[in-house]
Amino acid sequence: MTQTQEERLIELYEKGVLTKEEARACFLELNQAPDFLFVEEKTKLSFSLPSFKVFASSKLRQQYSFEGIESLFLQVSEGRVVLTKSKTDQVGVEIIYRQDAPEDKLPRIYVEKKGLYFTSPLPCHLSISLPQEWMSVLDLDLGQADARLDYLPFEDISIRSSRDKKQQDIRLTTCGGYPQHLHVQLVQAPLTLQTGKGQGIRGQIESEAGQVLVNRKKKPSPYQFEKSGDVLLFIKGQLGGGPFYVKGIKDVN
Repeated sequence: MTQTQEERLIELYEKGVLTKEEARACFLELNQAPDFLFVEEKTKLSFSLPSFKVFASSKLRQQYSFEGIESLFLQVSEGRVVLTKSKTDQVGVEIIYRQDAPEDKLPRIYVEKKGLYFTSPLPCHLSISLPQEWMSVLDLDLGQADARLDYLPFEDISIRSSRDKKQQDIRLTTCGGYPQHLHVQLVQAPLTLQTGKGQGIRGQIESEAGQVLVNRKKKPSPYQFEKSGDVLLFIKGQLGGGPFYVKGIKDVN
């Protein structure tokens, strides 16, 4: 354990973020795992001590659980992001990356003001399970990563794909139940949207290519669409050249 890690643990203990037992457990973990990544707690929220597991000769799995999280701010360069529904009232996080990853590029995760922040400049697989309650903000920068977002209980959703990768795959499934705002900015990635049952949608998609491909049909850009339903999903999208697919409905008017 380095001096910096030891000082950080003492600081967390003195601030009351860690109990004496938790701090002692962290010291034991650090002595056995020199590549330990800190969870920076700037507000006193409940979280689990991280668990580490080598599940393959070249991969490392890192797991956390958090309580009191309202927003997610995620930045991934390559790999895959998965959001699913949790069976508990906690936010569960699992990170998988290569065991021989450079130390200066390891994934970073911390909590600040009920927001969970994660960034990884190296390829990784990020899986997050979310409690069955409405949350505030999802800010997701995918880079070249794929995304399978099967559970989106957020009032405001912003998704960006900052690099040119035509093979990228981004799939979203909305929840319904409350009005949601979805803003997407994609370079080349195709966007597949699965709407909730009985959910209406209203919005506009613009494409730099001058046309939008909706349900495999070419539409002029900007393309405005609307479908009636019990609860509205508001969409604003800026696409480079990728298609926009909508599932769960035959078409939008």
